[in-house]
Amino acid sequence: MIHYRYLPYTLTLHSSAIITAPGGDPNSSATLSYIPGTTLRGAIATALGDPGDDIARKQEFHDLVLGGKVSYLNAYPFLMNRRSLPTPVSLRMPKHEPEPSAKTDLCAFEQEDWPGEELRPIGERFLVIGAARPHLYHPNVSSRIHNQRDRQKGRAWKDQDGNTQGAVFTFESLDAGQMFEGVIQLRHEQHEELDRIEKRIKELLDNTILVGRSRRAGYGGMASLAWSENRSREVVGDGIDGLRVLNRGIAENERFRILLTSPCIVRNQNTGQIDPSYLEEEMLRRLGKKAEKITGCWSFEVIGGFNRKWRLELPQNLAVSAGSLMVFKATQALSFDEMQTIECEGIGERKAEGFGRLVFLDAPSRRISLPVFSESSSTIPISGTPTDPVFVVEKRIVQHQIARTIEEKGVVLAAQFAKKNLPKNSLIGRLRTQLRGSDNKTAINTLKIWLDGKHAMDQLKKCTMRDGTDLRSWMLSILDGRAMLDVLNVDVLSQRYNVISVESAKSVINNEIETSVVKLIDAVLAAMSIRNNTQEGGDGQ
Repeated sequence: MIHYRYLPYTLTLHSSAIITAPGGDPNSSATLSYIPGTTLRGAIATALGDPGDDIARKQEFHDLVLGGKVSYLNAYPFLMNRRSLPTPVSLRMPKHEPEPSAKTDLCAFEQEDWPGEELRPIGERFLVIGAARPHLYHPNVSSRIHNQRDRQKGRAWKDQDGNTQGAVFTFESLDAGQMFEGVIQLRHEQHEELDRIEKRIKELLDNTILVGRSRRAGYGGMASLAWSENRSREVVGDGIDGLRVLNRGIAENERFRILLTSPCIVRNQNTGQIDPSYLEEEMLRRLGKKAEKITGCWSFEVIGGFNRKWRLELPQNLAVSAGSLMVFKATQALSFDEMQTIECEGIGERKAEGFGRLVFLDAPSRRISLPVFSESSSTIPISGTPTDPVFVVEKRIVQHQIARTIEEKGVVLAAQFAKKNLPKNSLIGRLRTQLRGSDNKTAINTLKIWLDGKHAMDQLKKCTMRDGTDLRSWMLSILDGRAMLDVLNVDVLSQRYNVISVESAKSVINNEIETSVVKLIDAVLAAMSIRNNTQEGGDGQ
């Protein structure tokens, strides 16, 4: 049995760094928005040096760099004590709104009910997935213009041989002061070997790592390395509905998603050629034919590289970009062990360099609140076990929103009843007295008994809404509690106003149902009493 171990580390940039992205203008250098896992892989190879003919050193070099026992995963921005991940490419935002927090997930829509509004992609490259309050983020990138020109002519020019004399070029770079978290994955059949490899890797890596290029042009790329506590999985945490990391098995007929957390290079097994479209078939094979694909949202990018020993560029291949995802429906139950095996093994080629990483997520939500990270956001303790004060704060926020919703709904519902048949204020007063004179449970039971009384029943049955529902039937449905959840619109309320998670907010709402029922009926009756006291309302009794 193969065992896996993940060694998280953070890199803090102390100077600007250029992580060259493939393509672009030959006289410019665009930077990646993350630090590739090959950075630490190269640092390990440099520390080991050329093994020459030494068999033991060759074996160690093979184990730590080439053999697949160690995979160096990408280092993504580290914020709110959590490693962010590439933003799912299916997320969109309204085209003509500046930065709304509510985002639309295209994977949650079927073809027949596709969203009608104009949407555009999200600019932020990364998303904190697994946190109680996910945030979008884009690393700070600066751009500087450099020029080299002929001092006499005052411009760049080409000589007879076609060589450029002078040029203007730009460099993009990651700003200093930013933190990135990466992960090193170890795999072996024996825990003792994992311990040995972990110890050796930490011995070889210094506290300072040089990343990027163009150090002589003022881009030092110096970063300090710090290790974090080991874990058994690349992505940890729970998250919220629509961005929940699956920490359990998948039931039959349940929908789920697979999100690529790094670019993926796939080779078609039938043709032997690099073929990104083969990813779907390969994924279904890895799932053991226990699922069927529903939909997906992909993007693509060119992946290259450079072999410093040979001083040659690696072949460039088209890969499926990080953030691409597919939605599946389980045709058979999937155990959590099967899911973890797929996550740990990854998919595609060049997995030792951090390619082909993935994570299982829950079914998508059509709308999800995703604010953009700011410095003020970092003060919110969103990771770890929430403390008691956090629960208290969330409870107060949710209770306040429940009270506000009831106040608004009470006026709206009262206005839907016909003016001429409103109950008399004397009956309204007796009903409200019972609602306020005892605890919520007793008040609800007493009100149910009163609604069976002949005098009350006659007046309440005459008071009808526009759709024909009488006041007595409406009150009985609210007293049942289930209709109250629809009135509060629980899914929206818990999504918008949770502090810890959607589930914890829903728990607060469920615990407040009896109180909400009493307050809503009282609010509707109070609004009816006010209408009775106006000239349009009735007899004023």
